Amino acid sequence: MSGIRMRAMASVVIAVAVALASCGEKKTEKPVVKRYEAPASLDRELNSIELDSLKQMKRTHHVTRDEYWDGYGGVMANDAFEVWYPDGKVNVLQGMAMLKVADQARARAQEVFGTVPSERAVIICAGDIDVYAATTGRQWWHYSRIIGDTISIQPPTMLATRGLFFIVGPREYYEWTIGKLSKGHASRWVEEGFASYLAGEAAVLEDLRQDIKADPLAMSTKAMESALEKEKDRQTTRQAYYNAYRMVEEIIKAHGIEAMALFVLKLGENADADAASRAAFGAGFDEVVEAGRGWSATPN
Repeated sequence: MSGIRMRAMASVVIAVAVALASCGEKKTEKPVVKRYEAPASLDRELNSIELDSLKQMKRTHHVTRDEYWDGYGGVMANDAFEVWYPDGKVNVLQGMAMLKVADQARARAQEVFGTVPSERAVIICAGDIDVYAATTGRQWWHYSRIIGDTISIQPPTMLATRGLFFIVGPREYYEWTIGKLSKGHASRWVEEGFASYLAGEAAVLEDLRQDIKADPLAMSTKAMESALEKEKDRQTTRQAYYNAYRMVEEIIKAHGIEAMALFVLKLGENADADAASRAAFGAGFDEVVEAGRGWSATPN
């Protein structure tokens, strides 16, 4: 692994651009985002209890790589995942915890789809939210950024304090998996909604629904897809997340989770959504989508 990639994946970074000239006359400085520096409480040797827990989890999850570099962070990996965590020796526990929940999600995906991607997923855990924002270009209300086989994720400690750690880690893996198995042919609402469903995100989405001012709450499929592609406005994006979840939930109620999984797999064989829908649900895609929109007629 090159030093450049190591630094990027350990979320170590970043000095963002210094100054821009305005019309060749006035210069304004952008804020500089310094690299994450671990608090002293995290940059210590592990105690005996922490070490014992770590050893147990490493055995259970078949860890094949465990490295750490002072000032950079470390990596914890097995055959399926490579998890990078930030500076601070105790943060190895964050890396191990993320590897554990990802492994559990992979086992669940194997049950649902009957297969999982053969590629190794790289998960990068940021040290703090400023570094996360600077390296991904995303805001605090975005859980992650997925590019190729790399999932850049918010600081695990922040996710834990928000009650999201055991939802977000699996959810982002499911989203990546759906994208891989469908070969990118699944609509964004299918990816987001099915990933949320598999991660058990319903209660979180119901909490976030209180932040949505839109009336009516239901969106057209076109508007939902557009909002999920852009992910620019927080309320509109959350409204689209909610709609996607409820659509998938309604389809699964009618056809079962096996059919939803088969739809994803059929999309991986053929980009024709209508053909995949007929093979999985026994009905055309437009018909299935229209039935899925029936959730909005149900009192919430």
